[in-house]
Amino acid sequence: MIKKITIIGGGYAGTMLARALDTYADITLIEPREKWVHNVAMIRAMARPELLDEIVIPYKDLLKNGRVVRGRAASIDGNSAVLEDGTRIDSDMMVIATGSTYAAPFKMQGEDSTHFLTKAKQVITQIAKAKNIVIVGAGAVGSELAGELAFARPEKRITLVSADDGLFSSYPAKLGRMMQRQLADLGVKVRLGERIKKLKNTDEPFVPFKNKITLSDGFPIDADLVIPVIGAKPVTDLLQNLDGVLFDDNGRTHVDGWLRPTENPDFFVVGDIASTGDTMTIVGLTRQVNWLTKSIKANLRGKARGDIKPYKPWPKPLILLPLGPDKGASALPFGVTGPLLTSAIKGKKLFISRYQREFGWKP
Repeated sequence: MIKKITIIGGGYAGTMLARALDTYADITLIEPREKWVHNVAMIRAMARPELLDEIVIPYKDLLKNGRVVRGRAASIDGNSAVLEDGTRIDSDMMVIATGSTYAAPFKMQGEDSTHFLTKAKQVITQIAKAKNIVIVGAGAVGSELAGELAFARPEKRITLVSADDGLFSSYPAKLGRMMQRQLADLGVKVRLGERIKKLKNTDEPFVPFKNKITLSDGFPIDADLVIPVIGAKPVTDLLQNLDGVLFDDNGRTHVDGWLRPTENPDFFVVGDIASTGDTMTIVGLTRQVNWLTKSIKANLRGKARGDIKPYKPWPKPLILLPLGPDKGASALPFGVTGPLLTSAIKGKKLFISRYQREFGWKP
């Protein structure tokens, strides 16, 4: 008999897993939004707004055999989900892939794609008008945004502010040095070990009072627009009240070697919400999804859970960091590499056509 698998959350991890298992099980993907956003390309869309028409994609053709249920899961009961409208969806296995939130406009805040696009276009207009732009937070999104804006709009003065003393300190030092040098070549002013006094917003761009901000050392900066990009937060609401579920200091869910947060052998979490040692990146979650796909397929063939090798995260944190289409740096399994390979893997095309194909959609 074909097993029923429910996946809650239609972000990168949830959709990848649903597609991979679509011909092996009866898949139900629960997602409240009617369209998926290729968040990776949203960064470049701030400088190239024409990309918005290519990266907001309907879910309707994602699965050939399974179904996408538009709704929000309100609670979990065993391997069953209860939606906000009272609908109950029963299954043999359940995977929670609710992902993370991020500051606007890089991730959809609500469920309405029209509102999301309206907000994104408002920010693009603000960027177009601004002469002095300050980006707060020098992680992947902040650094890439600084590079994309500096590449596409060299007439603008871009300042990147980070509370850390170096860029990408959890990666090999060479990566941070390479990124800082290339940002400087693009004309980006990087202010390390600094904070902004009285940061007005942390979840969306804003125009500061009198177009000025002050850093923690008292240094004033002209700023027509401040864009905060301070980091992702895991969405674990559904797991908060489940017996036995524990969370790490970052709010991610503790899991065993088989990505299970409880003693239920058929209940999994994957992606940004899973505390596996992986970074909250597509590189990290792709490794998890590939392992979970193989694990579930093996189990569907009759292999016992205990006979399946446990999940192992990347031995080293990996990341791809384009700065426009032809600059950037990456930490890969064999070490740190620069613009040429970063551009070839990600920078030139940002995987846009790949996701359009996987969703069966043409703009």
